[in-house]
Amino acid sequence: MLKSGLWAKLFKGLRWLLGTKLFRFGIVGAVVTGSFMGLNWLFGKWIGPDLAYLAAYPLAVGLHFCLNKWWTFRHRTEVRAGQLSVYLGMMVVAFLVQTAVFKAVIHFTATPPWLASGIASVAQMAFSFIVMQRHVFATKAAPA
Repeated sequence: MLKSGLWAKLFKGLRWLLGTKLFRFGIVGAVVTGSFMGLNWLFGKWIGPDLAYLAAYPLAVGLHFCLNKWWTFRHRTEVRAGQLSVYLGMMVVAFLVQTAVFKAVIHFTATPPWLASGIASVAQMAFSFIVMQRHVFATKAAPA
């Protein structure tokens, strides 16, 4: 059995991990990916895979925005049009980054496409995290 001091250290480490933006961002990514896949499966039964993809995408993007705004970055202000437009622009650029990395990996290496898509997703996530932290959900420093 573990001593109470070790439990306290484990709990403190878990609290720290859950408190990091990068960890919360990863959890959001997993939740949104799962939701997107589930919606594609559900909608695909009735409207086919292409329309299901198109129908599920805006819902997934909306969930991604909300979870990142209010949980990952703990940005409590109301949603502004400027913030939303920067976010949507970032999503377009992130898609282009992901596509470029995917194409480069499958063109220049023998990596299977399914693995290349995962590598491209990680590149896109790194880009998205930096842009969201510095621009979309940035908090202004208090004047000195």
